[in-house]
Amino acid sequence: MGWNSPRLAAAGGAGRCSFRPAGWRSPPVTWQRAPERGGAGSGGGGAEFGGATSGLGASPRLLPPSSSSAGPGPAAPFPSPEGGFGGAMSDLGDWFRSIPLITRYWFAGSIAVPLVGKLGLVSPVYLFLWPDAFINRFQIWRPITATFFFPVGPGTGFLYLVNLYFLYQYSSRLETGAFDGRPADYMFMLLFNWICIVITGLAMDMQLLMIPLIMSVLYVWAQLNRDMIVSFWFGTRFKACYLPWVILGFNYIIGGSVINELIGNLVGHLYFFLMFKYPMDLGGRNFLSTPQFLYRWLPNRRGGVSGFGVPPASMRRAAEDQQGGGRHNWGQGFRLGDQ
Repeated sequence: MGWNSPRLAAAGGAGRCSFRPAGWRSPPVTWQRAPERGGAGSGGGGAEFGGATSGLGASPRLLPPSSSSAGPGPAAPFPSPEGGFGGAMSDLGDWFRSIPLITRYWFAGSIAVPLVGKLGLVSPVYLFLWPDAFINRFQIWRPITATFFFPVGPGTGFLYLVNLYFLYQYSSRLETGAFDGRPADYMFMLLFNWICIVITGLAMDMQLLMIPLIMSVLYVWAQLNRDMIVSFWFGTRFKACYLPWVILGFNYIIGGSVINELIGNLVGHLYFFLMFKYPMDLGGRNFLSTPQFLYRWLPNRRGGVSGFGVPPASMRRAAEDQQGGGRHNWGQGFRLGDQ
């Protein structure tokens, strides 16, 4: 009922016609009869349609519109295959490979293990940290799976995605910032925090360890960048040293518990105090040092001795006030021309 039959209009010359529906203003597609092969009397000659040979005796050939036609022709019905699904997968792969090494594997494991439990490939009851199963039944994998596993569901999906974002964001910043070029030191920090969280989880019957480990890393980053101004939701801005406690309150609102976040903050503070605060700010001995086997496994990417080359701000101010003496002397400079 609503279809207007096409009309044929003369295009000039024998054997030419234009085919266009009524009301279409784009230039017509011109059809031209191809010359017959083998002379007029050879009925067995083939004809061409867009370059393909058919068995018909007199099929038309599709020609492009003439350059004198006004305006462009109709757009292509399908987009170019370039930049489609394959391009999106390539971009996703490039982004994944751009994640720092240790954060990349941690991030991938935090997606793979919950997915395995969600699909039922492994029963989630084997992924939790249960003290009785770990100690009495010798199921030694549970502290590892409990670090990566999170029960994703309608009530926990948003909390899972938020903490997965915190993992990617702040672990990447810490690995490429204070621990840049020292993957062994960063791995030691994760192992120290993880061991403390596992011991606490066994003592307090904590079944999931993902959020505490993420919060411990976030706490260390916040203390190393305590004077940086960070932005949170709804445009709120504050110093980075308050970020772990703001996130603790945020997760309490959306999750209803603060035990995991609190344990993570306390473990992060323990590492920061023993590694940075006590030896550098208070002049005490260094209780934590990276084992040599980690340096052999993950060698430093930059020359010089291993360790942390940039002390906290308070230690830098103390080093500027007193020259010489003390256990941590950051060196003395000379001006050109004094020698």
